[in-house]
Amino acid sequence: MSDPAQAVPPVDTPAASRPSVDLISQVGYGVGQIAGQVFRDLPSLLLLFFMTSVLGIEPFIAGATIFVPKLLCGVCGDMLVGVLSDRWQKRVRRRWWLLGGAVGAPVAMLLLFHVPDASSTIQVAWIVMVFTFYMLVFASFSVPYLAIAGEMSSDPQQRTVIMAWRLVFSAVGILTAGALAPAIIEYRGGGQDAYETMALVLAVICPLALLVAFFGAHRAGRQSGFVTSTAPRITLTFREAMMLLSKPRFSVLLSATLLQLTGAGMAYASLLYFLIYNMGRADAFNLVGVVVLLACAGIVVAQPMWVAVSRHFGKRPTYIVATLIYAVCYSLWSLSAGAHLYFIYFLVFLGAVGNSGWAMLGFSMLSDIAADDARHAGLYSAAWIAADKVAFALGGTLLVGVLLSAFGFDSQRAVAGLEQSPLALTGIVLSFGIVPGLLNVAGAALLWRWGRN
Repeated sequence: MSDPAQAVPPVDTPAASRPSVDLISQVGYGVGQIAGQVFRDLPSLLLLFFMTSVLGIEPFIAGATIFVPKLLCGVCGDMLVGVLSDRWQKRVRRRWWLLGGAVGAPVAMLLLFHVPDASSTIQVAWIVMVFTFYMLVFASFSVPYLAIAGEMSSDPQQRTVIMAWRLVFSAVGILTAGALAPAIIEYRGGGQDAYETMALVLAVICPLALLVAFFGAHRAGRQSGFVTSTAPRITLTFREAMMLLSKPRFSVLLSATLLQLTGAGMAYASLLYFLIYNMGRADAFNLVGVVVLLACAGIVVAQPMWVAVSRHFGKRPTYIVATLIYAVCYSLWSLSAGAHLYFIYFLVFLGAVGNSGWAMLGFSMLSDIAADDARHAGLYSAAWIAADKVAFALGGTLLVGVLLSAFGFDSQRAVAGLEQSPLALTGIVLSFGIVPGLLNVAGAALLWRWGRN
């Protein structure tokens, strides 16, 4: 029996007559982002802190330990999955990759924090091996999941709405990784056993989210009948792939986003350090939950606003404005450690509004590019996801680790619960707000100057 998704509407089908994807399908697809966000954010928020403040590993070594698997698997694994999902699409629909992710996700999650009680060298080797597997599992579902969005509808505006739903469930994923996970760790006492319990809970949530996304994408395909292409699949050489990815419409957008995600990764990885040492909060693990909850509220509330604004002013100008809002808020926060908590909450909420705007519109512009060159949707998605992971690896692990070590952060004092030196606090300020703000401004400037299609 033929797949209903293989019926392709004519290219010149009027927007009003194009098959529509209903709310259940949009929400079902969006739920999958919970797993993607957890896999993306959990190492950035907690793994570096776990290695330095629970295992006692030096920040630079810990950052490099996380960075290398993210870099290698982020580029190689994602690109491989992207090319294979393009090449095999007629035999293996992209949604089936989500089921493979649902099988591997709980195993990877459970192993990541189950570090043996041994020397630092053995612990570092364990994390490198397990985190490599973790990143390969992440690639197996995150790349096809993103590519599916361009196949769900042939209407660019509806793709923006689909991405808005994806960002709504990004907020749920952020809440899971950034509020639920720290709350479990705090409740269980903060030691390694607490991290293992937290991983067990997330090992249940992630595969369930991917199963819901699988069925949501299947329902959407049956409704819209939109498929990426009826043309024969072609085998790309490395040179041909690089030529496609270097076209300004994609490469400028990707470069701007790479700068911004590097900054976002730095801010996220430095959050617990900033709350504990610069703000002096003994309740940091609980407070990070409040911060993440406010950020999620900002993301959800802002989605309809950014959809409406981008429809009126265009996606690129709206993206730039949202980026600048985010940059200003995090820079101010890093310089306001002693400010009233309600002012901090305001900056968190407003910064999340800005973050949600450039994140949603970046994905929306990517889905437009993938839909216009549908045969290579997996390649574009793979490059995007790889850049996302590399940026968070570079910003959220290596750069933060380098800055903390360069400014004298002492892991043994951290394990003992002691204060850090004033110089170390300066390093945290730089990694949490100043450098991320500058990177976001640079990304906005790049897109403004060279981002015209």
